[in-house]
Amino acid sequence: MQQRDIIKDQIEQLGRVLGKLIANFFSLKTEGNVIEAIQVTNAELQSGLDIDIDELVRLEPKELQEYIESKHLVDLHLDQLSSYLFEIGIHEKSIDGDSHKWFMGAKRLLDIVSEKSDTITFARIDLLKNIEHELK
Repeated sequence: MQQRDIIKDQIEQLGRVLGKLIANFFSLKTEGNVIEAIQVTNAELQSGLDIDIDELVRLEPKELQEYIESKHLVDLHLDQLSSYLFEIGIHEKSIDGDSHKWFMGAKRLLDIVSEKSDTITFARIDLLKNIEHELK
């Protein structure tokens, strides 16, 4: 019981930190510093939460599922990371970069959430629709 409470607390802490990082990303992006926002957020995700965004988008679905489980990421975390990957994809598309890998990474995360979650959100549906539109 105590072990489960500790893990629950760690997951909640992870959610708060991840939420702040994503909010800071959108704040910097709004200021027009998209490249800096991506660099800072990626570095903070790596150093603070041990989440490697570049590795996240390279992983195949089965490896991604294992990675998610090893990091104790829950639905909300995956939704936040999917939104973040989508935003990177939008930026990459605007500079003729490799947006496809970012959109596919976001889609793979949402696919995993859809498989394991009992709930669905309008935000998730909307994000998936936007990702699929970008992948066409």
